[in-house]
Amino acid sequence: MPGPTDDYFAFKRWFEPAHAALKLPPDCTESEGGPRLIYSNQYTWVLEWLLVFRNPDSYIRIREQFAKRSRLALSRRIQFAYHYGPIHKSDEKGMPIRQSDDPLFVRIDNVGLAVHLHPENDPKAHIPQEKIKGLVLEDVDTFDFVKAAFRHRQNGMPIERELGYRIR
Repeated sequence: MPGPTDDYFAFKRWFEPAHAALKLPPDCTESEGGPRLIYSNQYTWVLEWLLVFRNPDSYIRIREQFAKRSRLALSRRIQFAYHYGPIHKSDEKGMPIRQSDDPLFVRIDNVGLAVHLHPENDPKAHIPQEKIKGLVLEDVDTFDFVKAAFRHRQNGMPIERELGYRIR
């Protein structure tokens, strides 16, 4: 799981130092001054984070939503989407505009379905966990995903290798 999900404050205490320790590549910028932790209450929050690369133009978009577990004073990640791919279209500020059929290197999410992976060669495909070997999709960590994208850009190795999975 992506750090502690007990409550917003525990998550924030984990996230902020991990983010501060992250070394961004020289061609990488964070949109809107960096990740946004959107606080609703102690047990409900959202993380939104956009990283943009130049030469070649690509981006990482992270979105995680957390909510309270029923009858407990604990939260859990209820929805997430980790997207990494080339910039296909951008707005007037140069920020990527994402469409569901845009080319990508990888997307892992649980939007609309159980957790699944969208592979590079078919962005509309929804590959379920049972067809993925070497990676538990539900356990993908925010920073592990980002660092795998950094390595992919640096060494040109397939993203499958950087994340450690294979599609059966």
